[in-house]
Amino acid sequence: MMLQCSHCGRIHLYTKSAKGLNDVSYQISGVSKEGKGELIYVPFWIVHAEPVVRKEKISGGKIGRFIKDQRQMRGARDFYVCAAAEIPEEVSRVWNMDLTLDQPELASSPDFRGGTRALMTMEKETAGDNAEFLFLRYETEIPGTLQELDYDFTIHTTRVVYLPVYKSGKTFTLGVNHANERR
Repeated sequence: MMLQCSHCGRIHLYTKSAKGLNDVSYQISGVSKEGKGELIYVPFWIVHAEPVVRKEKISGGKIGRFIKDQRQMRGARDFYVCAAAEIPEEVSRVWNMDLTLDQPELASSPDFRGGTRALMTMEKETAGDNAEFLFLRYETEIPGTLQELDYDFTIHTTRVVYLPVYKSGKTFTLGVNHANERR
């Protein structure tokens, strides 16, 4: 859980494993894309990790990967993991992959201007596991048949970013631009 001090406004991470409040690096992103509905700020773990593939075997798919310009996920990168249970899994699954592949534009905001803060329901360790799963999911979904994958997944840092989201009924829309939307 991320708890905000009513006196200073700073947000702290509470975990059962660490038995108390701990400092956590976090950022509140301002709105860069307007939307309709209630504005909420959804917590995402940003897991800065480095997948290193030692050996892989892929059968076929070279033409498909070339046409789609779909490359394997290599090198250090930020993995976005939605950490709010109120976001439906089918929505967060798409956001996690989209934000990881196409990093959003983050315009810092000093507070949750005009919005409410969604509750964080995912621990840091689980976010790391989910980041690794994102890597594996991506590797298995690119064209071709993945037959063998021997890899290391090293997590360097973790932090939290609150992204603005517009909620209208059961629809959730990100209030930040992706890199491909800025082109």
